[in-house]
Order: sequence, then structure tokens, then C-alpha cells
Amino acid sequence: MKFNIKEKFNDFVNNTKDYPLLAGFSVGFYAFVFYFSNNFDLVNSWNQVLFFFAYFIVFPSATIFVIFKLLQKSNYSNFIPRVIVASIVFFGAIFIIGIPVLFVSYKRIALFSFVILFILFLKIKNHKYVIVFVFLLSVLPVFKLGKIIYLNFTNSTEWQVQPDAILETKFRKKPNVYYIQPDGYANEINLNDPLYQYDNSEFDSWLQDRKFTLYNDYRSNYESTMYSNSSCFYMKHHFSNEFSKFKYARDFIVGRNPVLEIFKKNNYKTFFITERPYLLMNRPNVYYDYCNFKSEELPHFNDGWSNFKEITNEIENQILSNKKTNNFFFIEKFKPGHIGVYKNGNLGVERERMEYIKRLKLANDWLKQIVTFIEKNDPNSIVIIGADHGGFVGFEYTLQAQNKITDCNLLNSVFGAKLAIKWNDPNHTEYDAKLKTSVNLFRTVFSYLSGDKLLLNYMQPNTSYNSYDASDSTKVYKAIEDK
Repeated sequence: MKFNIKEKFNDFVNNTKDYPLLAGFSVGFYAFVFYFSNNFDLVNSWNQVLFFFAYFIVFPSATIFVIFKLLQKSNYSNFIPRVIVASIVFFGAIFIIGIPVLFVSYKRIALFSFVILFILFLKIKNHKYVIVFVFLLSVLPVFKLGKIIYLNFTNSTEWQVQPDAILETKFRKKPNVYYIQPDGYANEINLNDPLYQYDNSEFDSWLQDRKFTLYNDYRSNYESTMYSNSSCFYMKHHFSNEFSKFKYARDFIVGRNPVLEIFKKNNYKTFFITERPYLLMNRPNVYYDYCNFKSEELPHFNDGWSNFKEITNEIENQILSNKKTNNFFFIEKFKPGHIGVYKNGNLGVERERMEYIKRLKLANDWLKQIVTFIEKNDPNSIVIIGADHGGFVGFEYTLQAQNKITDCNLLNSVFGAKLAIKWNDPNHTEYDAKLKTSVNLFRTVFSYLSGDKLLLNYMQPNTSYNSYDASDSTKVYKAIEDK
């Protein structure tokens, strides 16, 4: 039997059925595929799939169906078509625009209410055209989501394979290791250049007095926290195209990765302590033994930026409570951060610079407090202060950097990152001479702890990669060469 689309369409829109469940499903399905196609790296766990299926699809379908049944048994059954259209518009606005945006002011509430009331007073005889229209809107996000799923199945995982036997590394020394990551903390070359114009020598002198080694030309290999940290904890380059088998940067950073495997094989207890659950929002299988955020604390509808925990007391308590074990701490501090992300709301180059410097001073004060506490209670530990990338000062907003950059100062502003390490052993100079970028940070640390200099033969190129297309972060170029 030949399938005639036009005939089926006419049968659908011209019959007497109302299809309330299909109406709810149409708007929910559109919201579901739209949200997942634009936020897949944040919502790719089964927990979130089930939650958003219930929220986007079950909830509007059930609500519209109940309203339909109530109207059907009342004296207002002739209102059914317009109520279904109003419901589709209502849920579509709530899902796509968002409650915080719609209800941020009385004016917007009044406008939204007026639109819904206006629809209710229209003479709508056939609402099924609206259902068809909403399904047509779903076509593009369905294709986009399909492409994402296809790439997850087909993308190579070869970049995750180590080039040597580093996973079997045995430590000769087992000091506690603290990797403190102040987000966006620029290196000394940056801070002294015409873009930052800040003298940070007082803090650097304080670090040197405490036997920290400063790596003033250190930089990240990637421009974002996600990409920088995923390459750092895998000790490999992914060229901004790491996602595969439904794993993304968050899975590689806080999930099972070579750095944590090596620490655990050497009987280390591992801790992840962060001010914000930014790296936890897709509900990865956390491989750390301890994390200060529990899964039930995580919100479903944002990137975790608004969920803040003060971590100073938490760090101190965990240090004091775990003196009998060998420990690795990954501590994420979101200061100084970087300039504003988006064009809307940016303060201008100079104001953004001044705000960055204010946050840098606060970060210095906090780092002094934490380092002093570690020195007092764990004097033989290794303390790494290592930023994930630079502060982007000199740009109007950070997304502006997703273009090919030829200005050296601007490139350094993106990639130039703070690194200072307290080794507590002068022999570290035999191992860290070639430590230039974050992808080689832990390979250097493991070589030092194991006394195995052969590990240094497999260091990754110190190349920094940047995106040149804001719509596709996997389109990258060599922003800074190895040398």
C-alpha cells in the first residue's frame, strides 16, 4: 500500500479527535531535543535523561490531558482547541525561555499573561495545525542531537591510551600531594605585560620564601577549564575533540583517569574539593574517594555556577582527619577566574581588567592562608599551585578569543597560567626542566615521585590549541607551537 503523506496529514487535521496527549508530547518533545542538543555535555547521564523525560514530556502531556478531560465534561468544551494552543504556548515558553527570564519582572509577567489570554479569546477551531508546526520545529534539534549521538559512538578513544607503562608507576617517595587550581590565574609574564599591568612580586616573593619553584612561562594547552583539565588528568592531547562513548571532559576529570589510577595504585586516598559543582553537573561516576558535593545536592537546570560552598574549613578538616594515609587533593578555587564570558554585560576592557586584579588579590590572600595551614600540618608535602588557563584580560569578553589570534600578548592572556610548586627536595631540578604546559604536569610529578626519568621520554608536545569557530569548539589550530 502506497503511503500518501498529504492524505495522512489531511486525515489528521480534519478528523474530530482532539489529541490532548499528542499536544503535550509535541511541545515536550521539542523542548527535550532542543535542551539535549544544546547541553548534551551537561545532561548525558541516565539519571538526567529520566528526569528531563518526566519534566519535559510526561508533565505537559499529563497536564494538558487532565485539563482536556475537565473541559470535556463541562459547559466550556468549545474552548478546548484554544486551551490546547494556549497550553502549548505556555509550556513552550516555560521550557525554552525559562521561568527566571519570564518572571523576572512584573512587566514580563504581564506581557506573558496577556499573550496567553489573547490566545484564549481567539476563535481557534483547529489546534492540530499547531501540533504539526511544533513537531516541524523539532526536526533541526533532532538532527543535531542525532549527530552528537553518532559522534559519541564513532569518535576514537585512541587519544586516551598512554604511550608507555606509566600506569604501572611505583613511587619511591609518598608525600601528600596538593593540586590547588586557582581558576584563570595568569602567569608572571602576563601580569607584567601591558594588558594586565600588575606587579605580583610580593606574592611571588612570599612563595619563594617558602621554597616554591616558580614557572613563569608556564601555560595551558587549551583555553577552557574543561579541555585544559581533561588533557592534564589524562596526560595526553585530545585536540578539543575528546568526547566519545558518551563521556565528556567532566567524566575525564573527576571520573576514572590515569592520574587518579596511578595515585590509587600507590595506595593514595584521593580528594576532590571544589567551591562550585561545575565539574560534576553531568553526574559523572566520581572516582575520587571523597568529594565535598553529593549528587543529591546538584541542580538539574544550570551549570552549577550558582551553587557555592566555602571550602577553607573543609580543606583544613580533611587534612587533619586524614593524617594516617597518603593523600592526593585536587582543590578547585574559582578565583581570580577570568573576564566576563559574553558580549552582553561586559564592562569594557579596562573595567574587566580592574575587576580581575581585585579577584587576584583575594586569591592571593586565600592561597597564603591555605599554604600556611598545609605547611604547619603537612610540612613534607608537595604543593602545586597550578591554574587551568589565563585570565583573558585584554579581550572584551572571553568568547571573543574563539577566533584566530595573532597578537602575542592576547595569546598569552588566554594560555599563560600560574604554576608554582613546593617540591621540598632540590633534586626536582633533574625532572622538571622541560615542564612548560599542563599536559605534562603530572607526568613530571610521577617521574619525580618514582625516580623514573624514562617517563620524561614520552612527554606530550607543549603545543597550545585554540578554537577558531565559536559554534564548533573542535575546529582548532595551533595557537602556540611546541617550542
